[in-house]
Amino acid sequence: MDNRERVLAALSHKEPDKTPVSIGSTIVDGFTKYAKAAYEGYRQRESTPEILTHIAMQTVATPDWLKDELGMEFETIRMKGPFLDTTVFDAEGSYTDEFGIFWKKCALYNDPVKGPLYGPITREDIVKKATWPDAYDTGRVKGLREEALAIKEKGDKIIVADIMCGGPFEQSLWMRGWDDFLCDLYIDPALAEALMDRITESAIAFWDAYLNEIGDCVDIVCQGDDLGMQDRSIISAELYNKYVKKYHKRLYGFIKSKTKAKVFMHSCGSVYNLLPGLIEAGVDILNPVQITAKNMEPERLKKDFGCELVFWGAVDTQKILPNGTLEEICGHIKQLIEILAKDGGYILAPGHNIQNYIAPERIEAMVQAMKEFR
Repeated sequence: MDNRERVLAALSHKEPDKTPVSIGSTIVDGFTKYAKAAYEGYRQRESTPEILTHIAMQTVATPDWLKDELGMEFETIRMKGPFLDTTVFDAEGSYTDEFGIFWKKCALYNDPVKGPLYGPITREDIVKKATWPDAYDTGRVKGLREEALAIKEKGDKIIVADIMCGGPFEQSLWMRGWDDFLCDLYIDPALAEALMDRITESAIAFWDAYLNEIGDCVDIVCQGDDLGMQDRSIISAELYNKYVKKYHKRLYGFIKSKTKAKVFMHSCGSVYNLLPGLIEAGVDILNPVQITAKNMEPERLKKDFGCELVFWGAVDTQKILPNGTLEEICGHIKQLIEILAKDGGYILAPGHNIQNYIAPERIEAMVQAMKEFR
């Protein structure tokens, strides 16, 4: 099988000749810049250009030499500026994004700590107090089509459209604040819905601008919307199905109206109880498959949802990769492939980004196991 045949088989729940593998095809399965620098030094590789792919998480593009070594089947096309090119940082490294969300520098990364809609607001304030960027700014899509055609002409890679905007639920938490928004779902659901509706409109505009350029070229479209915590989902399945699912369905339905690509959804944590609703909303691929969270055991996921969902990720970056022995890392990857890749439906990848505290020799053990067992 060539690269496309292999991935398309896996996405169609057919077992390919070997398991497709990804490190850094998205902003949620790759290297932070600190981990990349340490790993390149460990491998005695000349430092490659630092191409930042996400400001807050400090993720960077995977070096071409590693993609070639792994035989990665994916190439990623990301929306351009203007925000990435014009972000203004304060003396501490904090910044305010295009929606008016303040991202405070916390150790190595940035966390959203203040949104424009915190405190008492009305439905009218959603438009008045927040800033809603112009998704159709031509600078965002400049050169995308040329980039896509160059990839297609060069070979048989699968083209990934990376995450470029927040989802209706998670971005509401950022803009409104966790306490206020979660209370809104009970006390003033009309306000919560008005905010999710406006965020969905914004996300649709971003995807419209992007897919107008290369919707006929992309194979996988990635969208994030964190719904899970370590031991449970943030909201119940009842609340998700009543208030949130319709916005996911609207967003993913729009994406599928513009492209034949599969929809990849990133949600950390325990989301087992939400998976039936997410499938109904149009999710094809689940990421990151956080197997350390409650009810997210790979055997359970494969048995209950393996015919409906493709699983992307699952390599444990929370416990095994940072703390396990090299032999445990190797055995862990071998076991994941045996469970999740059976009958297709699995993309082997880190279960989230590789952080600075993960020693290079552990990253090397992961890479070698991926090559050996994929």
